[in-house]
Amino acid sequence: MAQVPFKGVERGVFSFCMCPGGFIVPAATAPGEVVVNGMSPSRRDSRFANSGIVVAVEADDVKPYAQWGPLAGLMYQQAVEQAACQAGGGTQVAPAQRLADFVNRQPSSSLPDTSYQPGLQSVMMQEVLPPAIGERLREGFKVFGQKMRGYLTNEAQIVGVESRTSSPVKIPRQADGLEHVQISRLYPCGEGAGFAGGIVSAAMDGERCAEALARKWAPKGAGM
Repeated sequence: MAQVPFKGVERGVFSFCMCPGGFIVPAATAPGEVVVNGMSPSRRDSRFANSGIVVAVEADDVKPYAQWGPLAGLMYQQAVEQAACQAGGGTQVAPAQRLADFVNRQPSSSLPDTSYQPGLQSVMMQEVLPPAIGERLREGFKVFGQKMRGYLTNEAQIVGVESRTSSPVKIPRQADGLEHVQISRLYPCGEGAGFAGGIVSAAMDGERCAEALARKWAPKGAGM
C-alpha cells in the first residue's frame, strides 16, 4: 500500500484480491459498460496472475454528480465504466496498456497475452481514468517498483476497469445496534451495503451484525 498525493490530497493506493494462476473476466451488468474482475479456479494452474489495484475514492471526488444525491457515487462509477467501454470499441473488449508505458505516458505498440477472453485494445489509459485515479495509480506504481524489484515492468499490463471493489452507495444503519435507521430488524451488512471492501472485512461485518441481532432478538437467557 502507498499513500499518494494528488493536488495536495493523499489517498491510498493498494492491491486488492491477488489471483495466482487465474483469469480476468468480464463483469459488466448493463450495456455500454466494461467492468473487469479477477478469479482463480481451484487448481490455480493458468499461466497468468492478476491483481486489482485500487485507488481510494472519497465524497469530494463525486461532487460533479451531486445532482444524483445518494446515488452520486454510483453515477461516478458508471461514467468510468462507460468510458472504458468506449475506449475498447463499444464491446466487451477492454482497454489496456503496458505498465511501464502507462507510468511513462507512452502508448503501447503491442500488448502481452491476456487471460481476458473478449480481448484487449491498446489505449492511453490516462484518457479513460479520472485524473485523480490515473495520477495516483501512476505514482503508486512507482512506489511499488521501488519496494519490489521487477514489479514496474513492461512485461505487465493494466486492464480497465475494476470499478466494483466496494459499493458506491452506503445504506444507513445505527452506530450501536447496526439496524437500519428506519426499518426494524433490517441489518445492512457487508460489501453491498457499503460496510466492507473485501471477503474478510465482509465476513467480519457479518459476524458483527449477527451478534447485534442476537443481543436484541434472542430469547433472554439463550446462549449466543
